[in-house]
Amino acid sequence: MEEKYCHFTDLPKADYLIAGWRRQWSDGGDISSGLSRYLINKTGAKKIGQMSTEVGNICFPFHIAGTHDIFRPRVSFKDGLPSSPPTWENAFYDAGDGLIIFRGNEPWYDIERYGAAFFDAINQLGVKQTINIEGYNGPAPPELERRVSCVYSDASMRGKLDQYGFQYSNYGSTGRQGPTIGMALVNMAHYKYPQNEVLRIGAMAPMYPFTTQKNRQVGINTDHRAYYDIMRRLRDMYDLSLDLTELRDLGIKESAALQKTLDRISENNQEAKDIIAKAAAEYEYKGYVDQMSDTLPPATEDLS
Repeated sequence: MEEKYCHFTDLPKADYLIAGWRRQWSDGGDISSGLSRYLINKTGAKKIGQMSTEVGNICFPFHIAGTHDIFRPRVSFKDGLPSSPPTWENAFYDAGDGLIIFRGNEPWYDIERYGAAFFDAINQLGVKQTINIEGYNGPAPPELERRVSCVYSDASMRGKLDQYGFQYSNYGSTGRQGPTIGMALVNMAHYKYPQNEVLRIGAMAPMYPFTTQKNRQVGINTDHRAYYDIMRRLRDMYDLSLDLTELRDLGIKESAALQKTLDRISENNQEAKDIIAKAAAEYEYKGYVDQMSDTLPPATEDLS
């Protein structure tokens, strides 16, 4: 019998899918795992399906030494009796207005099977374009827009992407670099599933190579400014009815707090001051003026 990779309880109208992954390599600023969680909660999205247990059993480990239950599948019991089979979270949610949200775990094994399951799902749903969201860390000046880069699966997508302030990645062009899960799925779409248009968006979350007196690395662990700079692009690209005011305001507060920390460190640490100044001088990004009214204030405005 042919294996069924995904199971759905409902197949709603689906135009676009935004995907994020927990426990994955490219999750700087909690951008991949956190933004997908935020969108599910913000929109009240309803779970409509998930990848099969067969995919989970093959693509995920049960245990890695020293990790206790981090990698184990979820199970549940009721009055001592099992009430759900072992599952890894690779689920699809209907956010309404043609938007589907996928929240998954990055696979450890058999990316080909995981990719087959992913593309089987978006084809069952009839998704027109898939957007994989990821993040990485770097010394980004907190008061400025985040650097938002992308890779895409089909050359025909470039004309539209040019309108939204993306920087196009040359990742892996000068030497061997393994792909993130989002990049891997773009690559698979290009070579194996060309009927699917897939975009991977990556944003840089501020993180500096020194620590505070409490031995915490200086940066923004959950970067709502990055969420905001990604989502205002996607809102305009796909005419999504999303209010981004909360993300804008959280981004202002977090960025102001980090800037105060950097200023305080600079007063007493010349090496750190030089690192901060060098990062600011070398930082490059493409600004984007969105079409809605909740745009952040300019960098010269007081963010306190």
